[in-house]
Amino acid sequence: MKKNIELILILMLSCCPAGRAQQVWEGGKEKLEQVKEKGEKKISRLKQWKQHIAEWGLDPDFNHALSLSGRLNTNGWSTGLCYLHQKSPGNKVLWQLHFSEIRHEKEAKQEQTRDLYPGLGKRTAYIFGKINNAYTLQLAYGREQMLFPALLDGNLSVSLRYSGGPALALLKPYYLNLIYVDYVPEPQAHIQTERYSSGNSDHFLQPGFIRGRGKWSKGLGEIRYCPGLLAELAFVIEPEKPKAFVKAIVIGGNAAFYTSRIEIMAERKAYPYQAAFFVGLTLGKRWR
Repeated sequence: MKKNIELILILMLSCCPAGRAQQVWEGGKEKLEQVKEKGEKKISRLKQWKQHIAEWGLDPDFNHALSLSGRLNTNGWSTGLCYLHQKSPGNKVLWQLHFSEIRHEKEAKQEQTRDLYPGLGKRTAYIFGKINNAYTLQLAYGREQMLFPALLDGNLSVSLRYSGGPALALLKPYYLNLIYVDYVPEPQAHIQTERYSSGNSDHFLQPGFIRGRGKWSKGLGEIRYCPGLLAELAFVIEPEKPKAFVKAIVIGGNAAFYTSRIEIMAERKAYPYQAAFFVGLTLGKRWR
């Protein structure tokens, strides 16, 4: 009898570890299946993401694009051309050429209120203290890399654009119609159109002697050129999947460094560099 009881106990003890091992094995198998399912889902999402990038970034019918852009800058305005060549999905090479006007933060138009010499002709608005119109011509080479190809239900994409290259600042003298009075022996007033100099600063910087601005064409033969270098960084937002017609919003900033100071206003400190933020609209055409 004792031998039978011992045999039963031995059998019960030998069965317990096997049952526990089986429970542990079954639990591990379930976890393994869960991990496997999660991994397959991630792989599937990654494949879908890559396919979406290919659909957005590389359309076999449109590998080239040429567009015209207009921008509002924190220091003026600009317009230009941009050429894009698609090298790989979501990766483009770009060339862009921009012409800009730089305006000083202190610029403000005004007009003479008291007309002491009505016989001198029409009064015109002018910018007090301005000595040069400043323009820039910028040629840049760079890249455009897609960051987010599917935002807002796949109806919006965002790309990063970075470029750099040579820049040229053009300083055209700003002319004013100044009033001079001769006493021979009675006072006689006449107009002289002049640019700013140390010799006429007492007239150029006195509102009472200013009749108005001169013609814009005055001073074209006296433009001063200042070469420099440009760097630009921007985000490009496309509101829909690329089609033959280019339509995008560009938001970013740029900085340019020149070999001499960009003088725009008299008696204001000038620097050999310019920096600005901008927002612009791009319209154009794509082709294969």
